[in-house]
Amino acid sequence: MPKLRLGMIGTGVAARRLYLPAFERLGKRLEIVACTNRTRRKAEQYARLAGIPKVVDTAQELIALPEVEAVLISLPIHLQPELVKLALAAGKPVLSEKPVAASVAQGRKLIQSVARFETPWLVGENFAFMPAIARLSSWLEQGRLGEPRLLEAFQLTFIDRKNPYFNTSWRQQPEHVGGFIADAGVHLAHAVRRMFGMPTVVKNLTAQFDPALLPFDTAVAVLRFASGALGTWTSCFSAHHRGPMLRIYGSKATAELNWDNAVLRNAKGKETIFATKVNSFEAQFGHFCDVVKKGVQPLYGPGEALLDLTLIESIVAR
Repeated sequence: MPKLRLGMIGTGVAARRLYLPAFERLGKRLEIVACTNRTRRKAEQYARLAGIPKVVDTAQELIALPEVEAVLISLPIHLQPELVKLALAAGKPVLSEKPVAASVAQGRKLIQSVARFETPWLVGENFAFMPAIARLSSWLEQGRLGEPRLLEAFQLTFIDRKNPYFNTSWRQQPEHVGGFIADAGVHLAHAVRRMFGMPTVVKNLTAQFDPALLPFDTAVAVLRFASGALGTWTSCFSAHHRGPMLRIYGSKATAELNWDNAVLRNAKGKETIFATKVNSFEAQFGHFCDVVKKGVQPLYGPGEALLDLTLIESIVAR
């Protein structure tokens, strides 16, 4: 099967740290044929690093290139919607970075505005491709935990000026809801919603401990789900944490979700550990190749992304 000829709009931190290793491993299935960035110098640097043959000045130029078969959009959240519409109107399949838009209201408007297009549009949620999340979900479905009673979600990352994501200007002056909490929190929101569904009740508090992290750096919430299970959500970008992202307490067992494994612990303390080395970004880009080249049904599109943004927006609401 011919390679997917991909054009990149945006060559920032994520493109260097997260995408490039995945692209290298997918070299037999995917080829980056052109790139652009708001600062051309950065696009040229990335092109040299990744071996990309063409750099253009604007996203509009890149979308119009005949050799570009599909488009990856990785720009500040508030800038993506217009380019999603432009690429889909040109008949170019799109993989846009999460969240789907800067707010739920803008996400709904965007999805409605492109509903007439049949061209595939996926949103880049790599957690949808994490095997540990799939395994933990299967344990719940199989009843291995018994009746789920409590859920604890932890999104704690210490962010300061040494962190490359802090130094992106659009995160320092966010035009999207919730700042760092929403930008990163949609990942964990996806895992929670996938396993428990959308909460029927959310009650939250927010705080700002580091004045450089706008609009605030901390949010806590209590959740109630349709099943009757209760949950807590803790987000903080100005505190250190080591431990699982999720902990679920059931009537028969407990379970934990970590970056590279899921752990099931029965009432007697016996552990079942599911470990994986699958790179979720490689899996995500590989799936995008299958959608475009083979017509595979997308696993994660804008509708799913809007639900995840809806959950995290309820947690950061003030």
